[in-house]
Order: sequence, then structure tokens, then C-alpha cells
Amino acid sequence: MRIAAFAGLLGLWFVAPAFAQALPAPFEDGGGIVCVDRQTAVDLLTVYDQDMALGENLLAYLASKGVCERATFSGKPVADRYDDHEGKQHEGHVFEVDVTDGVVLGGLAKAYMLLYVVHDNEA
Repeated sequence: MRIAAFAGLLGLWFVAPAFAQALPAPFEDGGGIVCVDRQTAVDLLTVYDQDMALGENLLAYLASKGVCERATFSGKPVADRYDDHEGKQHEGHVFEVDVTDGVVLGGLAKAYMLLYVVHDNEA
């Protein structure tokens, strides 16, 4: 009985990271909102979640400062975990992306993409 319980726990230990890292596939010439750092991307996503129009206004302001922008580029998502203001870890909707083609935020090789907003604004 102990061996079965140990084997079950060991299996969960190996499987849990696979579920946590369910990243989108690499993409080519995809449009999206990107920011220079994770915290700004998370904050922008929070504003979009509360009010889309306010999110658009904030994006326009951040774009004027060179911090975030809408861009069309190719890339590979590499991480989706971030800490909120309370230090709790979250997953999803803000992805660290290695830019493989296209110019993002003046030529950055890595940016933070808001996947959730991209899907909501496609139509």
C-alpha cells in the first residue's frame, strides 16, 4: 500500500510541471500586444480585464512612451508564470516570447505578450 501511494505521489511530481507549462506553439506573423517587461504587461492586462476602452487608452499612452505596442511578429513563447502584487504565482495570458522575426519595441529579442487581449481583439 505504501509503495502504491509513493508511486502515485512520484507520478504527480513528474506530471505536474508538464501541465503547468502548457504554452502556445511558436507562431509566425502573429499580431499581438507586447510590453518590455512582465509587470507592465500584467498591469495592462488587469486594466483590460476591468474595462476594454480604458485598456485601449492605457495601451495608447504606453505606446507613446515606447513601453508597449501592438506588433506583428514571429516568436516562440517560453514562459507563462508571473507573480501578482501579493506575491502569488499565476499562469496564463502573459507570455514571455522570444522574438524570431519582425521588429518589436525597437528591436527587442524578448518581449511579454498579452495573449488574452489578442484573442478578444481579433475579429
